[in-house]
Parts: sequence; C-alpha cells; structure tokens
Amino acid sequence: MSTRKPATIAVRTGIESDSQYHAVVPPIYLSTNYGFPAFGEVPKYDYTRSGNPNRGLLESALSELESGKGAVVTNCGTSALNLWVSAFLGPDDLIVAPHDCYGGTYRLFNTRANKGDFKVQFVDQSDEQALEAALAKKPKLILLETPSNPLVRVVDIAAVCEKAKQVGALVAVDNTFLT
Repeated sequence: MSTRKPATIAVRTGIESDSQYHAVVPPIYLSTNYGFPAFGEVPKYDYTRSGNPNRGLLESALSELESGKGAVVTNCGTSALNLWVSAFLGPDDLIVAPHDCYGGTYRLFNTRANKGDFKVQFVDQSDEQALEAALAKKPKLILLETPSNPLVRVVDIAAVCEKAKQVGALVAVDNTFLT
C-alpha cells in the first residue's frame, strides 16, 4: 500500500522515469513498434497494441491509486469486459448482467454465451425480486452498470455487493456514464 496521497500519486507517476534524457514529465510515446536490442532478445515493449511506456505508467498509477497488485488498461470498456469474463468465467459459470446494459455489452455477452463460453442472465437489477431470483442461481459474476447506458438508471452498488458476497459472486462495475 502506498504511503503517498492520491493527489501526489496522480501527478507524480512517471516522473524520473526517463533515464535517458531525465525529462521531468514523461514523454508521450507515439511509436507503433519498437526495436529489438538483438536477435532473439525481446524488449519490454515491441508493439503498441500490446503495450507502451505511457500505458505502463498509467497502469502503475492506477494500481497504486487503488492499492492493487496491478492494473490493465484497454482501449475501450468492451475490451475490458471481454478480458474480465475470459479470465474469470468458464462454460458452467453464470454472469448476471443488467437488462438495460450498453448494447455492445449485451451483444458481447450473448455471443460468448451462445458459443458456450459461459451462461448469462439479463436482469432488471433495480427489481429486488428479479435480482434475488438471479442470485439464487449462484452466479460467479454480477455486472453492474451504474448509471446504466442508455437509460441512466442507478443501482445501489453497496447493496448488490452485500448480496453478491452472500452467494460468493464477484462484482464488476461499469461506470462509464459516471466518468
């Protein structure tokens, strides 16, 4: 856990990371690909799609701000959700998602569920009885989207997390509209 305050972490991450030129502010790397030091020697960064110094600094800052062990930055929320379900769900696992979620999320989950990657149930998460019925099926993951996109409905995150804990479910929150 960091001893620095969040404001310090946010503004100081990456400072003194430029060992070559000692820039006070980290440079913006615009390169798509990076050179290899020698044949067969793989550098830390080789192609921007899989990572670059700026993303590495952002991941470090987010990890420290959240007191996490690490962070992964993706190019969009749907990519982040896809990584999440790929890492945590198997064919027999159920995800409970909001019935009014972002269309891209809905299509992603339906497509993956139809391939047998996991099971999905879309529920009106503001309807306590519907949510309780879904939780009775012991989902592995509950996705919250608050405020929801596009209807801007708000779900009580703390209340759902407490219910999820009772059934052993993980909770992921998409707060795109909040940010």
